[in-house]
Amino acid sequence: MKIIVIEADGLRAEFLGPYGNDWVETPSLNRIAASGFVFDHCLIGSPHRGAQTAALWTGLHPTQMALAQWGSCHPLAGGSRVSSRVEETSGTGISREGSTWRCIVSSLRERGWKTVLVSPERSVLAHPLAQSFEEHRLIGGGSEDVGDAERMSIRVVRGEPEMTPLGRPAEDWGETRTALVFSEVCEALSQMEGAALVWCHLSDLRNHWDAPLAMRMRHHEEGDPEPWPGTNVPRLCFRGEVDPDWLLPFVSAYAAQVEVLDLCLAGLWSTLEELAHREPWMLVITSGRGMPLGEHGWLGTWHTPLHAELLHVPLIMAFSDGVGQSERSQALVYPHDLAASILGVAGVDMSVGQSEGTILPDKTRVAIGGEDLLPIIRGELDQVRDRLFVWDGHQTLAVRTRGWFAQVRLVGQEDVEEIADSSTATDNGEETIAEDWIAQDLTTVSARADLANLVKMRTQEGEDSLSDWEIEELRRRVRLFVKPDDRWEVNEVADRCPQIAGEFLKMTAEFLYSFQTLADASEQDGRLVLSVLPDELVKGPEA
Repeated sequence: MKIIVIEADGLRAEFLGPYGNDWVETPSLNRIAASGFVFDHCLIGSPHRGAQTAALWTGLHPTQMALAQWGSCHPLAGGSRVSSRVEETSGTGISREGSTWRCIVSSLRERGWKTVLVSPERSVLAHPLAQSFEEHRLIGGGSEDVGDAERMSIRVVRGEPEMTPLGRPAEDWGETRTALVFSEVCEALSQMEGAALVWCHLSDLRNHWDAPLAMRMRHHEEGDPEPWPGTNVPRLCFRGEVDPDWLLPFVSAYAAQVEVLDLCLAGLWSTLEELAHREPWMLVITSGRGMPLGEHGWLGTWHTPLHAELLHVPLIMAFSDGVGQSERSQALVYPHDLAASILGVAGVDMSVGQSEGTILPDKTRVAIGGEDLLPIIRGELDQVRDRLFVWDGHQTLAVRTRGWFAQVRLVGQEDVEEIADSSTATDNGEETIAEDWIAQDLTTVSARADLANLVKMRTQEGEDSLSDWEIEELRRRVRLFVKPDDRWEVNEVADRCPQIAGEFLKMTAEFLYSFQTLADASEQDGRLVLSVLPDELVKGPEA
C-alpha cells in the first residue's frame, strides 16, 4: 500500500476545475477528481502554518496544538489551566505530562511503513514533528528558499504602490521547483517496496512564483496590465479601495503557478496508474491554507481576516480500487481529518477512549479533532460534524455551519480589519505590520469576550430576546454571511439577522468555555460538548 499526500500550501479551492473554476486550466485535477472523491466544504482550523502542519500530522485541531505550545507561558483567564510544556520526542510525537499526542507517521513506522517527507522548504523539514519521518528530502532549497514567509513584514499601503519584481521565472515549467519536487516524489515511489507514506509539502504557491511568463500570458487580455514578471510574492494590506485591474498581474501569476501544479500532477497520475498493477494506493490533494489575492484588502499574506480565500481549501481523495469514484460530499470537514483517514486506510486503530457520560438533551458532541472520512466516501455517513471552528489565535473566531458563516470579533478593537495601531511608518511613508502583532496572550481572548459571557449568562437565565444595546453590539462584534449562496462573503447580513448573529455569539462563548476540555490531555477525545444547532442555523434562511 502506498499513500501519497500532496499538501500545496496556498492552494485555493476556487481556482480548481473540480470546484467550479472554468478559466484556469486544470485537466489533471479534473481527471483525478473524476476518479476520486471531492469534499466541497473543507476549511482550515487556523491560518498559522506551524499549528496547521502539526494538526495535519496529529489529527488535532490547530487550537489544541496552540494551547499545548503556549501553555507554559500563556495561562487562560481564571487560572493556569495549561501548565505543561511541549517537548520534542524521538519520533513519537508531542508529549505532555504523562500523555502523548502522537504523530500519525510514528504509528505507521511502528507497523513497518516507510515514510518520506519531501519539500523545497527547510522550515518544514525542521518542524518538531517532521523528525517522525524516516527520511527527509529537501528539493531546490538553495538561495531562493525564503523559509516561512510569515517572518517577513507586511506592507500597509494606500492606493496602488510601485512594486519591484525580483527573480526570474523558469523558461519551461519542467524547470520549476514544483516540477523538481514531483520528480523526487515519483522517484521515491519507484524506489520503495512495501507499505509507504510519501508526504509532499509544496510552498511555491505561497512564496515563490516561478511559472514561465508564457504561461502567465495565457490569462492576459488586450488592455490588461502585463503579468507579474518576478518570482517574489508581494505581501500587502491595502487601506482604502484598490483597482481590481491593478491586481490582475498577481492573479495571472498565481493562476499560472496552479497550472504548473496541474501539469506535474499529470506525471504523478501516470506513475500511479502503473503502480496500480502491483499494489494499491491512495492519493490525497489538499492544502494547509488558501491564498489572499486582493480580496477584502489583503494580498499574499496570512494575517488576514478569516474569509474564504484563506480558509477554503481543496480535499480530494482518489484510490486505486475506485472507491468513491466521481462522488462528492457537502460534509463540513477539516484538512486534519486526513490524519484519521490515513490511519483508517492503513488499518491502524488510534481511537481515544471517548467519555460516554450522559449529556443533556439540548447538548451534542461536536468533533473538532480529526475524524475518519472513509465512512463518508463509502456512503455510510453523510457528515462527521455539524459546524467548523477557525481561530486565528487572538482576534477572531470564525464558525461555519451548512447555512451560515460568521466571524466573531473577540477583542475590543474598533475593527478586526483595521490594524492602524499595529503598524509603524517607514521612511517612504508606508507602514509595516510586525510579525508579533498576532502573538497575543490567550488570556486576552478569554478575558475580553465580555459580550459572549453576557449572552451566555442571559441564556442560562432563560432570557431569549436581545436588548437594543445587545443588537447594536452584535453589529460591531459579528459579521454574518449566508452560505453557500454568498460564496465570496461580500453581503454582510448581521444587522438584518440579529437573532442568528446572537446564536453565533453564544456558540463562540461555548467554544471559549470549552478550553478546559481542550487543555486536559488525559480526557482529550477531540470532541466538545456544545448546544444542539437549531434548524435556522443548520439550514440557513431556507429554514
